[in-house]
Amino acid sequence: MTYGIGTVGGMLFATLNLPLPWILGAVTALLLYKTLAHASTRSSTRLKNISFALLGIQIGSYFTEDTFANMSSYVLPYIALTILLIAISLWNGYIIGKRMGLTPDVSLIGSIPGGLSAATALSDSLQSNTAMVSILHTIRLITLLFVVPFIATHWLNGASVDQVYQSSMEQGEDWTIICLLIAYALAQLLRERIPASYVMIPMLFVAVLKTAGVPVFTIPTSITIVAQVILGVYLGHTIMWKDILTSMKVCAVYFVLTMWLLFVAFLLSYVFHIVTDVDIPTSFLSIVPGGLVEMALVAQSVGADPTMVGSLQMIRLLLVVTLVPFLLKMLLNRARKIH
Repeated sequence: MTYGIGTVGGMLFATLNLPLPWILGAVTALLLYKTLAHASTRSSTRLKNISFALLGIQIGSYFTEDTFANMSSYVLPYIALTILLIAISLWNGYIIGKRMGLTPDVSLIGSIPGGLSAATALSDSLQSNTAMVSILHTIRLITLLFVVPFIATHWLNGASVDQVYQSSMEQGEDWTIICLLIAYALAQLLRERIPASYVMIPMLFVAVLKTAGVPVFTIPTSITIVAQVILGVYLGHTIMWKDILTSMKVCAVYFVLTMWLLFVAFLLSYVFHIVTDVDIPTSFLSIVPGGLVEMALVAQSVGADPTMVGSLQMIRLLLVVTLVPFLLKMLLNRARKIH
């Protein structure tokens, strides 16, 4: 039932030619269903993991022999700008949280430019108010999911992705399906050690094979659409309107804060564009904290470079996972001394 509703939503969005239709359509359909019918939904963790792996494989399949060599000069400027974005996000969250009466730990963790699951896990480890942190990140997730594809589609649209990457998406050999299964098995094996392993490991595994000249099997479009619907269903199932409605004032402020973060990300992406000559759509989608899979798919749909977006978003995710806990502990200790 849940996946059927998500599929109908995706079909409607695709018919209306809306951005990221199969994900956003499924999210919207489930939110409406839960709100209007007051019904519960279900989402399979195994299907979600498989969908992440399929989409990671799809992103990795865009890599060519020259991709890593071309990206080497972009990494250091990107890391510097991403660290700056993280610092701005945490500082803004602290200031806003102080004025809203939130505890420093909630306001800081709620402002992390990273994933919902990573933020809630960090909140649990620091014994913070995980429910409120989840609400704040849900606001950020909804805003970025719907606003970023719209901006990229209507204001930053580039060339057709089919023209740009047609050569790298030629049908590969069937025997390489074994390689894809190995990539999924590795992702499952390392899921506790590597963040977003179901996306990152298949993406990197396929990327290395592609750059080595291996004719990797290309996932059919119909299967990638199914994977996007499954991801949309998972997101729609995760988002809880009732939690948002119980804290409307805080949610409204954090919505504005997310829009401000988008503006800052655009400014930083313009700096990245000037420094590296990377086109603006690719720069924006690489820096904005909107999720590795989602931003790479948007890049694919608007003619940006999905390989660069996916790779740089992976670096951003690693920075958030490794750097943010250290920064948070330092800032929280400072906040406790002030109070």
